Amino acid sequence: MFQSKFARALIIGATGCLLGSAAAAHEFIARTSQTDVAPGSSAVLTMDSTHQFGIPEEAEATSHVRAQLITPAGKTDLEVVTNPDAPNLVASFTYPDQSAWLHSHRLPVVWSQTPDGWLEGRLDQHADAITSTRYEKFAKHLVGGSQENDLITAALGDKLEIVPLADPRKTAIGADAEFQILLDGHPLTTTVLATYAGFTDTPSSWAYYSETLTDEHGSAIAKVRISSPGLWVVRVAADVSDPQEDVRVHNLRATLSFYVDGQE
Repeated sequence: MFQSKFARALIIGATGCLLGSAAAAHEFIARTSQTDVAPGSSAVLTMDSTHQFGIPEEAEATSHVRAQLITPAGKTDLEVVTNPDAPNLVASFTYPDQSAWLHSHRLPVVWSQTPDGWLEGRLDQHADAITSTRYEKFAKHLVGGSQENDLITAALGDKLEIVPLADPRKTAIGADAEFQILLDGHPLTTTVLATYAGFTDTPSSWAYYSETLTDEHGSAIAKVRISSPGLWVVRVAADVSDPQEDVRVHNLRATLSFYVDGQE
């Protein structure tokens, strides 16, 4: 019994070293399906939990997710419900006439790695757990009219955040969309991934990889070459220490999505 359990622990530990708990987690992505919605019309925010951009794999618990429409006039809380037609979450909103953010927050949830796989709960809740991670995810989707406003380039205050330096929807094909990466409001040197809908059906694959740099805009600047029109997503992740003794890592993830029409 001891040898069997020990062997299984070694296998799990070795797998964790190769893949990491962060690599196994689903991405949390906010998106809409239309770009030509008339201001004042009803529209739908979709929140995917997935390894494949644009292909939802599982619906988060509604109790774990908050959503808002953020406009220059203020914030409106949105009712998050399970989509009866797909494994994801949705929320209805009134399409704004100015540029605005659809903002989603997957609240922190602790998962532990055990011989039986990943189970929700801390180390003290699973006696045979190898490690535990608190996952927290933020997702932003840019909508509304194309008018420039300060909201587009302003940080919303997420613990980990991707902040555009200009409206990324106006990026010409073959040009770079530029962002600053912030952790607790401070520039974070990190790697940045990006892709667009239709690039591939291969899970956990991205069209673009980059590292942040320092330029005339400041530090932690990410440049993403826009190579195709359509729906794009930019993603970053960071591990920070967790204050709770029986949770070893706080894994943060942030995504930002937007449409590019390529007609500049």
